[in-house]
Amino acid sequence: MPRLHRSLCFLVSLGLAAMALGAAPAANTSLDHNSRPFMGVKANTGFVMHSTNKDGRHVLTLSNDFKVPDAPAPHWQIVDGRGNVYLLQRLMVKDGSGEKLNRSIVVPAYVPDVAKVQIWCAWAEALLGETTFDAVITTECCAAPADQSTRTSTQFIGVKANTGRATLAWADGKRTLTLSSDFKVPDAPAPHWQVVDSRGNTYLLNRLDIKEGKVNRMIVVPAYVPDVAKVQIWCAWAEVLLGEAAFEPMR
Repeated sequence: MPRLHRSLCFLVSLGLAAMALGAAPAANTSLDHNSRPFMGVKANTGFVMHSTNKDGRHVLTLSNDFKVPDAPAPHWQIVDGRGNVYLLQRLMVKDGSGEKLNRSIVVPAYVPDVAKVQIWCAWAEALLGETTFDAVITTECCAAPADQSTRTSTQFIGVKANTGRATLAWADGKRTLTLSSDFKVPDAPAPHWQVVDSRGNTYLLNRLDIKEGKVNRMIVVPAYVPDVAKVQIWCAWAEVLLGEAAFEPMR
């Protein structure tokens, strides 16, 4: 092969290689990332910015062009790489002058990674919109060993939920919480199960009353919850504690 021809082929090969490298998605080496735009029936503007604060905690922030969806009780919700769903803070919060947008949240330590950020209507149990990042964002997560004994809580005490108890048990390798037969569903909009662990972390879980008048009397405790110190009934509409029951500390 003539020398000039070989040189041209070599240069073309280098050019193609450079183009291939340029087209490949870059790895997430920075701690700051922007998501894709929100897509959904109600939440379809803006995006999410991921960063870390001075304490090393992971923070999610809505962009300035994000518009709050016209729906009751919209909440932040995260989905991790395994499909576990974490219902978090309400999108609109109250202050002295009314309501304001909860534009930034700190990702709880029990969330292992962030694959999707969703806007969830806790009133209608409906997905309003969601967005993803170019790659799953890894956070830190440590789960304490779970006790496997069956335990019964104290009686519920609160302004609305003040009857019955909860039982924590194991079934098929999973922890379950079950309300006693004398528990009465509080007269409040969008009551939800909520769990508090021994460190004070709060986990907003399933809705208590579901469609057609049925009561979600038993739930499976997600694996990311290290332990259960309290069971609460939480009004996701008004962001109010309706009542709670506690378990005796393990000795």
